Amino acid sequence: MRCKLHMRKLLQQANQNLLAIISLVVALSALGYNTYRNELTEENRNIRFAGFSLLQELAEMQQLIDYAHYDKDAVKGNPITGWQHLLYARDMSYLVSAEVVAGTEALIKVWGDEWQIVRDDESSNQRVTAAINALREQVRYIMASLE
Repeated sequence: MRCKLHMRKLLQQANQNLLAIISLVVALSALGYNTYRNELTEENRNIRFAGFSLLQELAEMQQLIDYAHYDKDAVKGNPITGWQHLLYARDMSYLVSAEVVAGTEALIKVWGDEWQIVRDDESSNQRVTAAINALREQVRYIMASLE
């Protein structure tokens, strides 16, 4: 009997405070969703920044290759400086996606095989350019898919 009385009082109090309970549930849900969206927005912001940085480095890398191969410019087309661009690209790729990391590593492998002959060999130039373009496509795809 005592248990039923207790239960009845509890239900009565819940009924009297239903608006407050609903408000609390809505507030907690909104707080959780807001936190989720803030984290997603920050993650997307980091991916965009890293993606734009990668695209910039890849453009500079392509420009370096063009100077080296077409202009035979030993200063602007110094293949050693290509490593600087690729190391920075590798660092930024970790902020974008695993696919972009793999694409960056593939470009680094191609560059490692080609950097000494890219100045004089047209097919070498084309292989490096193809690897750069493939990575650029991956980065653009990831950035376009962000919410």
